[in-house]
Amino acid sequence: MPTTVGPVASPSAADLLKVQLRHAWLNARWVLEDLDEDEYRWEPVARCWSVRRRGPGVTGWGTGEWVCEDRWPPPEPVPVTTAAWRVVHLAAWTDVYLDWTFGGATAHIGDYEVPGDCAGGLSWLYGAQDRFTAAVDDLGDDEAFELRPAHWGEMLPVAHLVTSMLTEHVHHIAEVGVLRDLRRGRARNQPPPPPTPGPSWWLPR
Repeated sequence: MPTTVGPVASPSAADLLKVQLRHAWLNARWVLEDLDEDEYRWEPVARCWSVRRRGPGVTGWGTGEWVCEDRWPPPEPVPVTTAAWRVVHLAAWTDVYLDWTFGGATAHIGDYEVPGDCAGGLSWLYGAQDRFTAAVDDLGDDEAFELRPAHWGEMLPVAHLVTSMLTEHVHHIAEVGVLRDLRRGRARNQPPPPPTPGPSWWLPR
């Protein structure tokens, strides 16, 4: 039974997930707006992990010509990662989480072909976000608390898995924003996107 907060009905858990996810995705696209190839590949320090052509000494995941550098367990110290690495990492894990949260629970990060350029990486990320959002949009409250297998073996509520992916996006997209600021030598001087329509409980009053 919905309760009310002031003049509006309070949201269900599923409704809250949907709105938070959508706004995190929108903010990600604002941060990534006009990202170019040089920014995408910029290495702020030596020995960064990035997206590289497959070859001797390149270790990571990806089925095609390009590899997203990675290693498990990670080396010590863990390398700094480029915007390219963060974009492709997010795209792949969003698709992995989609499958384990809403699908057949068989996807593995090594199953994916890594794009070699900025346009391909962003296209994959935005498509993965759209696919994940569409699945979350179909959630009701009962489904939000159903247990699903996580790719690391635990059984967790769908809401936990969705929130984990939301947090991962906020974390890595913020890092990309900082990398862009460092490369240009100043903070971004661009207003955020205008507010998007939302349910009554989300809007200013």
